[in-house]
Amino acid sequence: MATEEPSPPSSMESNKPGFPKQILANKLEDKHLCNCCQKLLRRPFQAQCGHRFCSYCFNRTVRDGPQKCSACIKEDIFEEPTSILKQGCAFPDNAARREVENLSVVCINEGCAWKGNIKEYELSHEGKCDYMIIPCPSCKEQIRFNEQERHNERECPERTLNCKYCKEPFHFKNIKAHDEICPKYPMICEGCAKKKIPREKYVDHIKFCSKFRTPCRFHVVGCDMSVEKERIHDHERACAYEHLNLLLHYIMGMKVSMEGLQPQGLELAGHKLLELHHSLRELEARVSQLTLPLPPPPALAPTLTVSTSFTPLPSSVGAALELQLHSEKTKVAELGRRCTDLEVKAGMFENVVCVLNREVERFATTMEASNRQHRLDQDKIEALSNKVRQLERTVGLKDLTVAEMEGRLREISGTTFDGIFIWRISDFTKKRQDAIAGRAPAMFSPAFYTSKYGYKMCLRIYLNGDGTGRGSHLSLFFVVMRGLSDALLKWPFNQKVRTRGLI
Repeated sequence: MATEEPSPPSSMESNKPGFPKQILANKLEDKHLCNCCQKLLRRPFQAQCGHRFCSYCFNRTVRDGPQKCSACIKEDIFEEPTSILKQGCAFPDNAARREVENLSVVCINEGCAWKGNIKEYELSHEGKCDYMIIPCPSCKEQIRFNEQERHNERECPERTLNCKYCKEPFHFKNIKAHDEICPKYPMICEGCAKKKIPREKYVDHIKFCSKFRTPCRFHVVGCDMSVEKERIHDHERACAYEHLNLLLHYIMGMKVSMEGLQPQGLELAGHKLLELHHSLRELEARVSQLTLPLPPPPALAPTLTVSTSFTPLPSSVGAALELQLHSEKTKVAELGRRCTDLEVKAGMFENVVCVLNREVERFATTMEASNRQHRLDQDKIEALSNKVRQLERTVGLKDLTVAEMEGRLREISGTTFDGIFIWRISDFTKKRQDAIAGRAPAMFSPAFYTSKYGYKMCLRIYLNGDGTGRGSHLSLFFVVMRGLSDALLKWPFNQKVRTRGLI
C-alpha cells in the first residue's frame, strides 16, 4: 500500500452540494447519499471511517478544523482517530462517482420531459432547464427560465425604460409619474386641438391661441363660464342678463354694508347740526345786545359844564362776529345739501333695487321653466340610454351566437366520416416560429370520424417537436376523442392508423 496521503479535495472541483433526491428515476439507495447534506453524492470523497461525502460538503465541514464524523456518532461506531474528519484524511471515491453518474434521472421541473443519467444532467441540463423556476433579480417574481427574457422586456414592473420623448431613464412602475413631469411629453391644446405640443412650450401656446378657453371678465362677480378668446365679446352680449343679475347681488351686498355704516354717520351729522343751531342762536343774542340804544344822560346845572363822549363798539369785533355767523350758516347749508344728496341717492338705489328685483323674479320664473324642461330631457335621455344598453346586450348575445354557429359550421365543413382526413396547415413558417418561441407549442386539427356513427378522432401536432424530439423533429399524435356514439363502439380502440406528411 502507498504511504503517501491522498490530496484533500480541491475547492475548485465542485462548489455545489449533492444532487436533489427527487430527480432519481429508480429506487433510492442509502449508499448513494452524502452523509452530510443527505443528497445524491456529487464528486464523492470517502473518509478514513468509510463514510462518503460530497466534495463541497467535506470541504465545508473541515474548513474550521478537524470535526467528528456525525455518521459515525449516529451509527454508534465512533472511534478515534479514524472518525475524525480533517484535511488530507479523505480521497476521491471514483468508483462511487461512476456508479452515481450512471444513475437514471428525470427533470423535476413541471412540464419538462428530459431524461438521462446524472452525468448528462450535470453537464447539459442542471441550471439550464427551460422550465426551471427562478426569481426575477429585479421584482423577485417566480418565473420560468425560458421566460426570463420576455419577462425582463415586457412584464417586470421594475424594468428600466427610456422615455421616447425626453430619452430619460425611469422604472416602468413610475411611467405615469414620469409622463406628468416629462418636459417633452406631447400635449393637446384644449382650444384648437393641436397635437404634439411639448409640455415645456404649452404655456406659450395657450397665451396666443384664439381657441383657448379663458374665464369671463365678470368672474369677479360670480360668472364661472370659460369662453374661447375670440368669442368673449359674443358671450358678454349673450349673457348680459345673467351678468346683470350677478351685479345685482354684488350691489345688494354693498348696500347692506353701507346700511351698516349709515346710521352712525347720520347720528354724527345730527349732533353737529344741533351744535351749529345753538351757536347760531347765541351769536344772534350777542349781536342784538350790542345794537340796543343807550339811555339819555341826566340834566346838569347850567353853570356846570360836563364833557361827555360815547365810545362805540369797535368795528373789528362786529366784523369778526359777522364772519363767524356767515361761516356757521355756510356749514349748515352744506350739511343740508349733503342730507338732500343722500336722500336722492337712497331713492335712486331703491328704484334700482326694485327694477333688479323684478328682473330677478322674471329670471327665476324662466329658470324654473328651464329646469323643468331639463328634467324632462334628462328623463328622455335616461330612457334612451337604457334602451341603447339593452340593444347592445342583445347585439352582444347575437354576436356570441353567430360566432358559435360559425365555429360549428367550420367544424362541420372540415369533418369527414370515412376515416380519411387531409389536414392542410396554412402559414406554416409563422406557426412554427410561434412553436419555437413557446407561444403555441401544439395545434389540434378539426375532428373527423371513421363513419357517421364511428370513432371520433383528431390530430395533435408539435411543429417544434415534443419530448426528446424537441427542437429536432416534428411530433404528430393521434387522439381518440369522446363522441356521441361511443356506447355503440368496441373498446379499446385497436384500429390501424397511417399518417403521411408533406411539407
